[in-house]
Amino acid sequence: MKKKPLIVVVEASSTGFGTWSEDLPGITGYAKTIPEAKKDFADALQAVLDVNAEEGTPDPALNDGNFEYIYKYDLPSIFAHFGMLDVTNFAKRIGLNASLLRQYKAGLAIASERQKKRIEKGLHDLGQELLNVRL
Repeated sequence: MKKKPLIVVVEASSTGFGTWSEDLPGITGYAKTIPEAKKDFADALQAVLDVNAEEGTPDPALNDGNFEYIYKYDLPSIFAHFGMLDVTNFAKRIGLNASLLRQYKAGLAIASERQKKRIEKGLHDLGQELLNVRL
């Protein structure tokens, strides 16, 4: 069976990180770290698959668990997960006020869709530049 793309949202809270997908309502994950929250989501999905298999009621939406996870982060989570990113220097790189980006990172301000796209483009540009590094 072909893997189906599944967007999994990663969101920060005051005590950890939550994971969920609009495509699989009711299946969620939560933990103190992002890798643990991702694993908790995958474990919850597997638990539902196991119950469905025991009851003989497969759900086509679950695609037998064959998913390619695509993670969509909120801004506090992206900077928590990629802690090696220096917020001040990254803000300078993309031409954004460093104080404002720190507020986004801390969850004290909410970025507009335009600002999110600007930050996302900056992350993708950085990633592309890193792919071209040779040592």
